[in-house]
This record gives sequence, structure tokens and C-alpha cells, in this order.
Amino acid sequence: MADDTDFDNPDIPNDTGLDLTPRAVDVAAGQRRKRILPMLVLAGVVVGLGFVLLQTLGSAALFFYNADEAVERRDELVEQRFRVQGTPFGEPVAVEIDRNGRQEIGVAFPIRFDGSVVDVVHIGSPAELFQPGVPVVLEGTWQPGLPAGVDSLGQGANDGWHFASTEMIVKHDNEYRNDNEERINEADTGGFAPKT
Repeated sequence: MADDTDFDNPDIPNDTGLDLTPRAVDVAAGQRRKRILPMLVLAGVVVGLGFVLLQTLGSAALFFYNADEAVERRDELVEQRFRVQGTPFGEPVAVEIDRNGRQEIGVAFPIRFDGSVVDVVHIGSPAELFQPGVPVVLEGTWQPGLPAGVDSLGQGANDGWHFASTEMIVKHDNEYRNDNEERINEADTGGFAPKT
């Protein structure tokens, strides 16, 4: 039997009967919440990769100067870590240096390149093949004065600065030869030539 029941309610104004229209639900809000976590994870990965890239490029961007260039550019290099090339001369002096509250053993010696002389204080043991007359590449920073216990370096520059080195590569090392072939010829001539 067919039911012709009228669902209109005369007591409710503007009642047009049973409204079966679906309610409007804010679907976008739910989807936005679901997208936030993956976006945060992606942002974290991008930031992490950026940090690793900066660290890698920062250490790869270590500048390399001959001793004469390092002396000329000392004012701009004073806050930076860089590499310097030169030929040691004179007799190296074993030193004990107070560094960060600890006594460390090192060696002090001058290097020269193209007539310029740099006083060097190397922390740690020198490279195995280190000796006067054999070019070296040193990594470190400019420091004012000389460390306590080092008054002067005989034939050194004694100009109120020293190069504080923590890494040393000697020309005869395979590492130096492979990485710096073009510098070997330059060091052979520039390390001994007086400045004209």
C-alpha cells in the first residue's frame, strides 16, 4: 500500500518537507591536517640535507696560499682557517704549548716562499718526512705573537705573528703528490727563490 504521508509540517514555517541534502562537511580541513605531517618530515629532510651540504662545502672551501700570499693577505685571513705552502728552513725547535689548559708537544720553524718568511708553530708530531728544505703544506690559522715558551724563531720573520698549524703534508707524501702535482714545481722554485 502506498503511503502518501506528507512530511511537511504546517507548524514549521518554510518547511518544505524532508531535506535529504547531505550536510556540508569541511573536507579540506581534514586533508590539511593529514598533509601537515609529511610536509614537516619533508621540511626536516631538506633542512638536514642543507646542513650536511653546508658542512661539506665549508670544509671543501679551505683556501690555499703560498707563504708570500698569506703574508700579504694576513689582515683578511686572520679569522679564517686556510692552507699555506712554503719550504721550512733553519733548525726546527721542539716546543711545549699550553693549549686549552693542556700541555701539547709541537715544533716551531720558519717557512719561506718567494722571499716571504712565516713563523710556524705546528701542534702535534710533524709529518714523517718533515725536514728543512722539503716543501710542506700546513693547515691552520694566523695567531698574534708567539705561544708562551717560544721567544723567537732564529731566522724566522719574528713579525709578531705565527701560523698555528694542526695539519702538515710534506711534498714527498703520496697524499701531497696526488692532490697537488701542479704545486710541486711551484714549491721547488718559489720555496728557495729570494724575493726580487
